[in-house]
Amino acid sequence: MRVPFERIAHLVTVPASAGDVETRFVLDTGIGLTLLAEPLCERAGCTPTGETFTGPRMSGQEVSLPLGRVPSLAFGGVAQRDALVGILDLSGFPAELADIGGFLSLASFAEQPFTVDYPDGCVVLETPETLAGRCETGTAVDVVPHPYGPALDVFLSLAIPGGAVISVEVDMGSGPLILDQRFAAELGVDLEAAEVRRVDGTDETGGAFTRWFATLPGSIHPAGAPELVQERPGVMFQRIVHDGLIGDAFLRRQAVTYDLPSRRMIFGRLG
Repeated sequence: MRVPFERIAHLVTVPASAGDVETRFVLDTGIGLTLLAEPLCERAGCTPTGETFTGPRMSGQEVSLPLGRVPSLAFGGVAQRDALVGILDLSGFPAELADIGGFLSLASFAEQPFTVDYPDGCVVLETPETLAGRCETGTAVDVVPHPYGPALDVFLSLAIPGGAVISVEVDMGSGPLILDQRFAAELGVDLEAAEVRRVDGTDETGGAFTRWFATLPGSIHPAGAPELVQERPGVMFQRIVHDGLIGDAFLRRQAVTYDLPSRRMIFGRLG
């Protein structure tokens, strides 16, 4: 099943339905929990469970959301019945997301391999036959799924300049490579240099941050897969709870398959 996607900045959005309501969701491998926007809840027949889910953002800030059950959540012809979702207040998010119905997370694909084919502009729900074809023509990389409650993230090992290998979350929802600021000095990046851009602000949940934007000297690639190299990537440094996150700037160069049942990702050949 091939489903065309659209972009909002670096975000991938796809048609989906919640209950009987047709809408669009952001497909986001870093969001953890599948989320339904508050304005859609009543129309979609979502019933609050009375429970809450608390999870950490990359900054370490904990965010709590009420949980609900929606009669069905469907994408690409595949429906989850009585799906558990977090109920999200979008009022603090950018205006471009005002019409978004929610966020589809990896938790919605724990048993269903799928591919985000960036060059072709579509998301593909894989069959055993098509998945075997992806494996034959692409590069498989081991990943570590990280389930926590109803949420699910995935991490891979990334080689960075100097030979170190770190663990990064795969996050379609982020733009550039993000690294914890402790790596800046050892990677030869002076955060006080004139060419480094500093941004102080607050995120959509009210958390304060300081971020530095630079160009990373050298290259990165998934450990054991030098053919997937990216030279001198843009990087954002921030104090975070992970080593880093790898996002759209790296992923969008090829077709990227998430095969969580086999604990692997498959990267298509670079164009």
